[in-house]
Amino acid sequence: MLTCKRMRGAVILSALLLLTGLALETLAQLTGLAIPTSHLALFAVLAAVGILALTLVASLLPGAAQRLNECQH
Repeated sequence: MLTCKRMRGAVILSALLLLTGLALETLAQLTGLAIPTSHLALFAVLAAVGILALTLVASLLPGAAQRLNECQH
């Protein structure tokens, strides 16, 4: 069940994962630990995209529009 708090939390978590992935990729370019750090960065960025995609699909399900209309913007 998608609520305003869960949607906001998912978007914030996705943004944090994206920033973490970008920071890890920058760290991978600057240090000698390129391969493991690049893999962690890739997983973080893909997780961020996956969370946003799941949130989008959940918001498009029938009945979600009615719950999300009650959100205070």
